[in-house]
This record gives sequence, structure tokens and C-alpha cells, in this order.
Amino acid sequence: MKAKPILLLIAILFISFAGTKQSSAQQKNAAVTISDSNTILSFKAKYDPAKTSQIQQCMTDALKETGYSFKNTQLDAQLTLTGGINFYIKSDKGELVLKFDKRKNNTADYTKFKKMCDGIKAIVQGNNCL
Repeated sequence: MKAKPILLLIAILFISFAGTKQSSAQQKNAAVTISDSNTILSFKAKYDPAKTSQIQQCMTDALKETGYSFKNTQLDAQLTLTGGINFYIKSDKGELVLKFDKRKNNTADYTKFKKMCDGIKAIVQGNNCL
């Protein structure tokens, strides 16, 4: 009779540890790549899908003067937002690709976009949006 409770306890402990290793592996798979040339700022991120809403809020806040909300969106589009900022976005839960063409935008828009990318990078790394 005592063997069943002990086996149950061992099974619960095993499941708990297995879940911990899986979430750690997901955090280790997070990655951000930023490439900034004379003409293009390219941003790629893979992250824990649970951070998607926080990243979407960071993007909405960074570009708030455009009136666009990235909340609950999955996109694969070239966007031109109010104010003229223009960029490519491909977003899904846990993945984000952004391409900003400096030739189609002004310096102020580049500064906002770069700050937004830095904020997203901070979230992926476990910090708050800048």
C-alpha cells in the first residue's frame, strides 16, 4: 500500500522537473539579430511566445503618434503608417522580422524605429521595454 503513494510522489516530481527544463530551453532559444547598413535596418527576433503581447505593446507605445495598434496582430506586410513611417513587418507569436528602409523614411522616424527595436530586444532578453 505504501508503494503507490511513493510512486505517485516520484511521478509528480519527475513531471515538475521535466516542465522546468522545457521552459529553460525555450528561454535559451531566444535570439535577436540587428543589422544596420547605410540603407536598411533589419531586425529579427525569436522569443518565448508568452512575450508576444508585451512586445506588441512596446511597438504600439513606440509608434503611438501613428495611432496604429500592434496588439493581437499577426502581419506579413509593408506598412505605411500615419506620419509616413514605412517598414516591412512579419510577426507571429514568438517571431518578429522588421525591415526599415532609410531611403523611404526620415531621420526622426529612424530614431523612433531604432528605439523600438532596442525596446523589443530588451523584452526578449528578459527586461522591460526601454
